[in-house]
Amino acid sequence: MTMKKVLCGSVFALVATGAMADGFYISPKVAYSITEVKESRVEHAAIDGAWSVFDDNKHESWQDKNREFAPRFTVGYDLDMGRAGVFGIEAGYGAVDNMFNIVGTGMDEAGNSPNDSDARRTSYDEQTISLNAKYGYKVRGIMPFVTAGLGYTTIDYTNEFRSGTYWWNTSGSEHNMSWNIGVGIEVPVTEKVSFNLAYMYTDLGNVKYSNSMFHNDAKNTREGVERVFKSDVDLDKHEVVAGVKFVF
Repeated sequence: MTMKKVLCGSVFALVATGAMADGFYISPKVAYSITEVKESRVEHAAIDGAWSVFDDNKHESWQDKNREFAPRFTVGYDLDMGRAGVFGIEAGYGAVDNMFNIVGTGMDEAGNSPNDSDARRTSYDEQTISLNAKYGYKVRGIMPFVTAGLGYTTIDYTNEFRSGTYWWNTSGSEHNMSWNIGVGIEVPVTEKVSFNLAYMYTDLGNVKYSNSMFHNDAKNTREGVERVFKSDVDLDKHEVVAGVKFVF
């Protein structure tokens, strides 16, 4: 038997027996992220010196998806309990830049779309630090697993609008508690290295803020502000995540 055959046979036996060592690990990953945004906006105006909802006020709503490849990085610890399965704790960090170019979309309370001249550019850039629990069970060396956890998410937003002589430009940050769930599979390559693939769903929480609408002709307005739109935004994320795990 040649040395080449011995080496090939040894590698095959290692994979077949599922020699994924427990212990501390690091795992660089890449994610294909689909972030869904659903936004509703209600118009307010100055009535008796206060910004209030008024009769026939304008309601707008829109939704869109942004697709982006984004890096991920996790560190964790796996405890191999034999026939009881593998239990792990994992901390991770990821960031996605989400840009939406909205032109002529949305709808008011009468079901009318905004003017075709409306130009809107919105971004919701997200950064999340997460802590997850993971449970898996080895089947002929391959380990399917489930995972769930909580995260601390920062969303930096910008909202730009121009329609004729009206405009706004709003920016800010929101800090949310997020949560996620997922399923995946881990395949050993060597005793200390494995490949993993997972689907993850993350609820990023809500963003609420106000847009002050200005008019090019600021006279007869309240400090140049014509109206105020109050926005409520819901953000969710679906991801396919692939990575390599290195056990210490």
